[in-house]
Amino acid sequence: MKLKKLEQSGFIFETDKGFRLAIDVGNKTPISILENIHVDAMIVSHIHGDHFSLEQIEKLAPKKLYVSDECIKTINKDISPIELVKIKADSQIKIEDIDVSIFETDHGPNTSFLLKENLGFLFTIDGEKIYHPGDIFYESGIDVTNLEVDYVLLPVGTYYTFGPKEAFDFVKKFKKIKKIISMHYDKTPETKEEFIKLAQGHFAVE
Repeated sequence: MKLKKLEQSGFIFETDKGFRLAIDVGNKTPISILENIHVDAMIVSHIHGDHFSLEQIEKLAPKKLYVSDECIKTINKDISPIELVKIKADSQIKIEDIDVSIFETDHGPNTSFLLKENLGFLFTIDGEKIYHPGDIFYESGIDVTNLEVDYVLLPVGTYYTFGPKEAFDFVKKFKKIKKIISMHYDKTPETKEEFIKLAQGHFAVE
């Protein structure tokens, strides 16, 4: 499995067979960066534009777009041939050879409007487990105390998500983590550096 990080909370996973799944590539990623990048499918955690942007989605041109009902209801244009697939919390789906467990996380009190759905994901790709909780502010979602994962993709930007200290306290609850990749710090790069200082010596982190 290959993992490519983009801006804010966006990633592209590529399986050993070459299948590409994007997650949360939103309006913080310039269209020019996506010029020669295409994916087979895309999954979205929630409706905010830094995670869900039709311009970026259409540029990536996935065959299938996995989104919540809240996201689907805002699409007011024809985006065919992209196929919309509705997802929800407390469910398991399969995207090609990728297993995905979907759960609800708490975005906290500082969002501009109350979200109906804010999803997190546990992916299994080529035998590797990747935890991505979307914009998590309060500890929520699945119980991680017995969870062994290869990657934790974790927001550390504060205000809208965990800050560095909250993120560090949270990752200590996992049974085992091979590597942490911090995200959602584009406007506050100092929070990434603070998180790395806290986590170094305990985890492999970037």
